[in-house]
Amino acid sequence: MAEIYRAKTFDASGHAHLVAVKRVLAHLAEDDDFIQMLVDEAKIAGLLKHPNVARVYEFARAHGEYFIAMEHVDGKDLRAILERCRQDKKPMPPSHAAYVGAEMAAALQAAHSATDTSGQGLEIVHRDVSPSNIICAYTGEVKLCDFGIAKATLSRVQTRTGVIKGKVKYMSPEQALGRKLDHRSDIFSLGSVLYEMLTRVPPFTATNEMDLLIKVRDAKYRRISDIVPNVPPEIEKITDKCLARSRANRFQSSNDVHRALRSFLNRAMPNYSRSHLGRYVRKQFGPEIERELRMLEEYVVSADPSSDVGENLISNVLGPNAEFSRFSPHADGTQVEDSEVATDVRGDNDDRSTNVDAEHQEEERTEINAAPQPAAAIPPHAGVHQASTAILDGGAARPRVRSMPAEIDEELHNAPTLILDGRRR
Repeated sequence: MAEIYRAKTFDASGHAHLVAVKRVLAHLAEDDDFIQMLVDEAKIAGLLKHPNVARVYEFARAHGEYFIAMEHVDGKDLRAILERCRQDKKPMPPSHAAYVGAEMAAALQAAHSATDTSGQGLEIVHRDVSPSNIICAYTGEVKLCDFGIAKATLSRVQTRTGVIKGKVKYMSPEQALGRKLDHRSDIFSLGSVLYEMLTRVPPFTATNEMDLLIKVRDAKYRRISDIVPNVPPEIEKITDKCLARSRANRFQSSNDVHRALRSFLNRAMPNYSRSHLGRYVRKQFGPEIERELRMLEEYVVSADPSSDVGENLISNVLGPNAEFSRFSPHADGTQVEDSEVATDVRGDNDDRSTNVDAEHQEEERTEINAAPQPAAAIPPHAGVHQASTAILDGGAARPRVRSMPAEIDEELHNAPTLILDGRRR
């Protein structure tokens, strides 16, 4: 549905921050219902402020195109991790599966219990909990993303009864039958993901979609212990309860799933922390991390960023104090009125994940997620960034600062050192 980029935006002191940008494909941008669905997605995700939910900063229309700017996560989606497990013929260790499942349950609980400003429940159902929508960062963080087909009371595009949306392999039986869904449908889907992490294979497979729908509807699958004999019985029992065909027999809340998985993890591996998952993912994708790190050096930075960053279509939901409301497309920190985030600077067209070597990992995440600095907090040496001269990239033409004496101006702009993003040289 979109081209996905890494993009840079700048805070008031000229420091660069990374975001992920999904630019909607041109032919889909002409579909009003599709665009409204994306606006609904952005509004839903914009309302959810939880460490396990990938943040959405804006959904904007600019230059006749639509794009979503969202939180940048340095890691791999669970689909890629499971594919690597299949190649290695080893399932994820139960401790990692339990941790990822618990973090996802926490994210789903935040969505299921979300309310609007008046305290009215939004009744959010994700409807697409699947490995491709779960990102595991190299630091061990786990994020749920892509509320693209989620339904909530604020959604304006209604799904007709009998219309099926989502990935069939991870659907609940009621979803496969096209019935009205509640939060317990997401719990079943989470159970399918848990099953695949523990066994390397999805619980429901078939040679065609119709047969797959029948299998999902009947909710019949091979026991986990038949595939992996040494799997801990406790986590198998948790997974089975998530995958109960009857909603009444499942966990009745995502919070219950979270507590059950954390309880198992505390007994199985008391000292487990997110760094364990981070090391596991980094070990799985060592060569890719190095290769994609080099891709980061290939950013194309516009010498003349446009001041037209478009109209944010979800500004009414995010409010005036949105996290990226003081960010700019300009490297000198020049603010653009009413903008949320700048997307003029684009990186390579790959997936949502950026790869950073392990020794710089925590430093990178800290800077990417840092809140915009207020003007009073800018150190004295940052005065260059406040000048009317734009500090650009790669030897681009540098406009003169008319307020400076000519000899100072000449000395500044002819200096061999480029002022970039404060981290890279």
